[in-house]
Amino acid sequence: MAPYTLQDDGDGFEQHYWLLFISPEFPEYGQFWAKHVTPLTNRPVDIHFKDDPALIADGYTAEDICIAQLHYSILRHLARVYEIKQQPHPDLDLLTEVFVRLTGAQDVAFEMLERYTNRGTYDPWLSTKQGGILGSREARQEWQKNNNYPLQDIRNYRNHLVHGRMLPSVIAETYYFPSIGQEQQYFDWRVITASNAWQAEVGKTLQSSSNVAQSAWDATIGYFRTEWSNHLLP
Repeated sequence: MAPYTLQDDGDGFEQHYWLLFISPEFPEYGQFWAKHVTPLTNRPVDIHFKDDPALIADGYTAEDICIAQLHYSILRHLARVYEIKQQPHPDLDLLTEVFVRLTGAQDVAFEMLERYTNRGTYDPWLSTKQGGILGSREARQEWQKNNNYPLQDIRNYRNHLVHGRMLPSVIAETYYFPSIGQEQQYFDWRVITASNAWQAEVGKTLQSSSNVAQSAWDATIGYFRTEWSNHLLP
């Protein structure tokens, strides 16, 4: 039987997004799926995961199921960001969702990478440490700590959007927001509202909302591609 492919044998969601962005921008997702996810399922009977006895008979464990579920969760976050990016002029609410979803995908990826590269260290069904047994939170934090807190500029931007005062924006032919890494220059909204000096910053410390979203997307996808290739696919 020919190997399973995401475009032909994934669920409807995976097949829908295969040509839209997985294949051209994140093909490693499909490669991991074919190598590590399909053996856990009942294909060709159905796409659902095998029960524990069948998994054990094939040499797999609940940890493999956990990793596969994390992998799919990443796609769901990315798909939502892809849809938002199709909007010509994302407003503050949509830009905020972009960053929430991208950092959500990052969180899940950090956990998955740590679990995959340190098998048997983290319980597959615990969200956080209980009785000395490590869970999801510890896996994510350990990966971040050991890898110099990757993508932190995007995560900081999310924090400013979600946990602090709103970031100011300029509404001209589109929405302009502070560039990633420049947001602290605009904590005082009067920098924008009190004059037209902001016009000289367009393309510099101010970017269109589409460009801000695309920059965060590109950095996140680029990181995933590198880490999938280095740790998940060899």
